[in-house]
Amino acid sequence: MTKKVLLVEDEKNIILGVRTCLDAVGYHVEVVEDGEAALEYIGRDKPDLVLLDLLLPKVDGFEVLGALKGDSATKAIPVIVLTAKAGEEDRQRALELGADAYMTKPFRPQELWDILKKFIPEDAHS
Repeated sequence: MTKKVLLVEDEKNIILGVRTCLDAVGYHVEVVEDGEAALEYIGRDKPDLVLLDLLLPKVDGFEVLGALKGDSATKAIPVIVLTAKAGEEDRQRALELGADAYMTKPFRPQELWDILKKFIPEDAHS
């Protein structure tokens, strides 16, 4: 069964890079470009994993993360923060809110893949 990853990102080049990387290994990637749309999407169609930027229009990533991890219906969904915010304060805040992993941009595709494998077993997407 194909695993579904929700990418919450508003930068076109990052969307393209992540989608290319994950399509190549058999994941289905859905994209929303703001935090409000992310919350709506997850409320109706739960993904297997969320890749979440912190700098988003409408509702920021911290608020999205807090809402997901604070709701019993969605708290088990792994959330990997993928952001340009490289400061230790931002990392600590995201982890305290429940982020399962924290990656900074720019990133290498192999780095993303290595983290994803921790949350979605390789044989789960074939």
